[in-house]
Amino acid sequence: MNRSLKTFGLVSAGLILAFGRYPVSWLVSSKNRLAAPKRLKSIDQRYIRSSTGNTLYVEIEGPESAQPLVLLHGLNGSREQWFYQRSMLRGNYRLIIVDLPGHGKSPAPVSLAVKDLARDLAAIVSELSLIKPVLYGHSLGAMTAMEYCSTYPNDVKAAILQHCSYTNPYTTCQASWLVEYLQEPVIRPYLEYSKKHPLLFRLLTRLNYMNGLSILFHRYIFFKGEQSASQLRFISRIAAFCPPEVTAEGLLRCMDFEMSARLKKITAPCLVIGAADDRLTRAYAGKHIAKNVKRGEYALVEGGHLSLMEHADKVNDLVAGFLARNR
Repeated sequence: MNRSLKTFGLVSAGLILAFGRYPVSWLVSSKNRLAAPKRLKSIDQRYIRSSTGNTLYVEIEGPESAQPLVLLHGLNGSREQWFYQRSMLRGNYRLIIVDLPGHGKSPAPVSLAVKDLARDLAAIVSELSLIKPVLYGHSLGAMTAMEYCSTYPNDVKAAILQHCSYTNPYTTCQASWLVEYLQEPVIRPYLEYSKKHPLLFRLLTRLNYMNGLSILFHRYIFFKGEQSASQLRFISRIAAFCPPEVTAEGLLRCMDFEMSARLKKITAPCLVIGAADDRLTRAYAGKHIAKNVKRGEYALVEGGHLSLMEHADKVNDLVAGFLARNR
């Protein structure tokens, strides 16, 4: 009897370690009417080398003669997060879907400073001979788009900036007073340590994805709770395969970001999207951006930092309307 119980316990523990993400995601998710996200793949796939030393993986799809639209994902994400937006836009726009350095299929980065990411974007625009593209960025991708727009104000047709800060994002998140207090004595040393021990942290992130711990993290940090279980697992899987040393370096470089004085240099029409329950970027940050760029408009949607998945239909309506007004 004791042996049977021990065997049962070991088998149960093994199943939880390997497949815990499934029951955990079911328990903390809701019924979302949107289709389950899946990996999309373009026929046109390229690697583009930048003067920063970074190499970026890019997928291209949509009519060749259509308005170019560049999609820039956030830190710890990849081009895969744009499933709902790609599905809507690929028929009418020339989509350029980018993996930021070290993310997705892009090789390890030389630099993740936002100024260098903007230079990487300039390399993509030049290599693909894009004329006045629309930029659509999420989080770090939106910070990159802002940097590019302020540096090359005449080279952009319009920009969509979703869930991003205009300054160090540690100062515009929930409980920012605590995060700022911990930034130097705790957060920075921890991030530096994780960069020095990548194998350990890669092992932990993969294990935590399988057993469901990272599912809980993503549910309560990135979503409001109205996401489906498949959406939650999809995003958690993307993050699990992003090298932790890349994530750590990106978080360190975000501390250096500052656009406050340069927002006025952004002259292209900008749609700034915030979310009512975004724990990583409070709504006032987006309102500040929209108010201080030359032609900004602000929209608030339901959901959290990943409303582009959680409430993709509402986000897509906003995006479609803005693009129609800025043809």
